[in-house]
Amino acid sequence: MSKKIIVIEDNHDILDMIAYILEDEGYEVISSLDAEPLNDIESHKPDLVLLDDWLADGYGHQLCGQLKANPATNHIPVLLVSSVQNLKELAKLSKADGYIHKPFDIDYLIDVVKDHLKG
Repeated sequence: MSKKIIVIEDNHDILDMIAYILEDEGYEVISSLDAEPLNDIESHKPDLVLLDDWLADGYGHQLCGQLKANPATNHIPVLLVSSVQNLKELAKLSKADGYIHKPFDIDYLIDVVKDHLKG
């Protein structure tokens, strides 16, 4: 059974590119331009969440903090994906499992995803 990844990104082109890359690697991808999939995250049962920091309906680091504060979802790895300058600090404050700076190298994205899906 393939691993499931939720990708939330407000830029349609970047969202499509990330989804295509991950699907090409054999992952099942739930992609969204907003945070709606997080409202039903327990039924989606993702193995990983890639979360843009700038969203129309909130900030990814705040959403990540909520996921990490919830005992039902705090085990799900979350990677913040953004071009903000203080991404490392936001990831640490929100208890994200990691972060990916935009623009990113495709091989780097794949490697980071694989690293967080081990085990």
